[in-house]
Amino acid sequence: MRVSVVVPNYNKERTLGDCLSAVYAQTVTPAEVIVVDDASTDRSRRIAAGFGCTVLALPVNGGVSAARNAGAARATGDVLLFVDSDVALAPGTLAAAVRVLREHPDCGVVQGIYDLRPLHDDGPVEAYKTLFEHFWRRRATGVTSTTMFALTAVPKDVFELVGGFDERLRDAEDVEFGTRLPARYEIRVSAEMVGRHDDVDRLRPYLSELFRRAVTYADAVVAARWEPPVADGRPPHRVDVGAVVGMAGTGLAVATAPLVLVTPGLVVLPLALLVTVGVADRALLAFAARHRGSRFALYAAGMRLLTHLTEFVGMGLGICAALSRRVRARGSRPVTVEPRR
Repeated sequence: MRVSVVVPNYNKERTLGDCLSAVYAQTVTPAEVIVVDDASTDRSRRIAAGFGCTVLALPVNGGVSAARNAGAARATGDVLLFVDSDVALAPGTLAAAVRVLREHPDCGVVQGIYDLRPLHDDGPVEAYKTLFEHFWRRRATGVTSTTMFALTAVPKDVFELVGGFDERLRDAEDVEFGTRLPARYEIRVSAEMVGRHDDVDRLRPYLSELFRRAVTYADAVVAARWEPPVADGRPPHRVDVGAVVGMAGTGLAVATAPLVLVTPGLVVLPLALLVTVGVADRALLAFAARHRGSRFALYAAGMRLLTHLTEFVGMGLGICAALSRRVRARGSRPVTVEPRR
């Protein structure tokens, strides 16, 4: 299999060199490396040119979906391996992707996991996010139902069959891609495909990113469960019960907390809800304690409450938007009046 590596990039001069160095250090040499620069204003294009790879310079910033689609259209390989420009691959990642695709002919998407260590350690927010992403992705090893394209390989014919990424989306576009993947293709996660990620390192941008993805996810994915199935369509994503309990428990705890001002005895209600959230997150918190210590685990517990609440609000707004759209669509349908006999 000839592998084309596609690297979408926007203003990542800090990490693009690390990303490309890791690509060229693979144990399997890629057939080509295509950097799609999405109208960066930093030194990204000069850095990419120094590696001798193909550089597609987009004149206008169109978002990661448009950048990936442009790279895929230019690629000549049998397999497209998408890697974000803030991810440095472990040396055996390409070899592992090819091996999985050969061993599982029905696999349409194989994706990797993040290393427990960030590419650049920039503080506790990034440490928490990196740990959570590593834990979540590693737990999904094997056949899964959700696509994430920061570090993912897909046969080019499958990519073209799906129709590429929806260029209207700048968040959760990779998850939406998976909803259009025909059910006959498996989605797999390989723990042998590993990348060190330079993740978001400040709280406000992290929560903003999480909120946007939650809104888009709810609108594009959760709402799809209400639509009639299409021929060869993929069944709705499995519901992560733990995540639902965490979001709902945190949201309800915040909503019921003001009742304590009226009736102090009702403090047991939000406390019970928070305990339920802690139970739902116990595996992650235990993992954090093992790898970063008990103090970090307490910090992670607080971060989980913040992220649960952010996702609760974002998912709620996304579902409301989807419902509103359905109501408007129904109201715009023409009404057929039977003639009198």
